[in-house]
Amino acid sequence: MSDASLTRRGFIAATGAVVAGSLIGCGSNNGGTTDNVITGPQTAYMLSGRGRRVSNAALYHNNNKVFVSAAAADGGRAHPGDTSKVVPIDLSTKQWTAYFGNGATQVDLRHL
Repeated sequence: MSDASLTRRGFIAATGAVVAGSLIGCGSNNGGTTDNVITGPQTAYMLSGRGRRVSNAALYHNNNKVFVSAAAADGGRAHPGDTSKVVPIDLSTKQWTAYFGNGATQVDLRHL
C-alpha cells in the first residue's frame, strides 16, 4: 500500500469535513412563505464495516456507495455474507438532489 492511498479513517474525516462545510450557511430563510420547500440537511445512508470483519469487496463497496433509504442500503450489500451495518449520513439539499433527484436509489461515487 502506498503512502498516498486514502484510508477508511481519512475518508470518513474528509467526508465529515465536506458535509460540515456544505452545511455552513444553509439557513431556512425562505422569506416567511409556507411552501413545501425542503431546506437543511437531508438524510442518506451508507454501509459501514467499522469494527467488524468484512471482506475487501465489502470495504470497497461501502466506501463508494450512498443510498436514499436504509432499506435500499440493506438491499444493496456487496454480497450475501456482508455483515456491514447501515449508518445515516447528512447531505446538503443540493447534494442530495444531485444524487437522488432523478429517482435513483443508490449512487456510486466512483462514477460521478
